[in-house]
Amino acid sequence: MLTIAAMASCTRVYEPGDYYKGDGFEGIVVTVDANNSPMLLLSFEEAHSLAADSAEYWAEQIGEGWRLPQKDELAQIYRVKTLINRTLEKKKKQLILNDFTYYWSSTPCSETHCYACGPDGVGCFYKENDGSSYRARAVRVITE
Repeated sequence: MLTIAAMASCTRVYEPGDYYKGDGFEGIVVTVDANNSPMLLLSFEEAHSLAADSAEYWAEQIGEGWRLPQKDELAQIYRVKTLINRTLEKKKKQLILNDFTYYWSSTPCSETHCYACGPDGVGCFYKENDGSSYRARAVRVITE
């Protein structure tokens, strides 16, 4: 006689850099919670040569829940960029923070400046939001 046991609940365990698809969207896991469930995702889409206000608008147009990352979220992305870039490379997408690229955050630091992050190892720094053109990637928080 063959007995089949049903598993109560099988939840996938995620790590930063993993591909995520669910609830009608996909992205790359940036952070996970204590149960290794994804908390913050990075979009596959990327915009080039945008001022800070245009970058914020672009990120919101990706879909419900997507937005430009805050400064601390951009710092988290920077810390796991190697893991993120492995997944981007597998999906044949533009790598992040690999060359002379800089990305906007949504965090202002004055009336004319927002924080942006670059590949130089320094992390985040000031840039003028009305005259500078940088790239943008959107993030979204996963709530399950």
